[in-house]
Amino acid sequence: MDKNNKSSNVHSGHRKRVKKAVEDNGFGYLSEHRLLELLLFYSVPRSDTNGIAHELLSETGSLQEVFCTEIPRLLKVDGVGENTAVLIATVGEIIKRASSQRVDRRVSLKSVDDFKKLAKSQLLGLSNERVVLVCLDAAKRVKRIVLISEGDKTEAVLDIRKAVQAVIDCEATSAFVAHNHPESTCQPSAGDIDSTRSLCVMFRKLGVHLIDHIIVDSDGGAYSMRSDPMFTQMFY
Repeated sequence: MDKNNKSSNVHSGHRKRVKKAVEDNGFGYLSEHRLLELLLFYSVPRSDTNGIAHELLSETGSLQEVFCTEIPRLLKVDGVGENTAVLIATVGEIIKRASSQRVDRRVSLKSVDDFKKLAKSQLLGLSNERVVLVCLDAAKRVKRIVLISEGDKTEAVLDIRKAVQAVIDCEATSAFVAHNHPESTCQPSAGDIDSTRSLCVMFRKLGVHLIDHIIVDSDGGAYSMRSDPMFTQMFY
């Protein structure tokens, strides 16, 4: 048996043992680097992933930061190829979206502060602009949070057709839209104002009340268009 085959068999046996241990005992006993090593089994077919896991943790500082790191930086880590970088970034995005959807749907949103708090939970810390629509029932409880669009660092389009379809699909009686400004203040742009006005008109035709448009900035500030005297009438 040549050295390459012997090495491949050693890694294969190790992987089988790790997977079997997880099946039998769960994930609780795994250290952070071992857990990351296990994930890398699925992007690195044959090589030892233990060293790559250690390099990732060393370069980023923590397991959490590994999954917040963008693909170009991941590719600079020794041993990380395209498959691994894309896998890690994909898992990070799944974690982000799943976490942001943890909303207590039994609680009514009673104030602008409630809207702002929810908007921040969805949008704060994102590197690109994202538009979400929060669909509510008659008691102002969250029925669904819909991703309307995602853009770049300076712009994301409020897709009117998708927003309209969202409130129809979940039979919302009201809704509010929210988006973030990663690289500017939370004041609305001319495009923000025009698209919000158009959405208000379309929702009225459906008998759905657009309650507000919340804008979140990178510093944790949040702005309510409805609370601004310049735009209050738009929402009634």
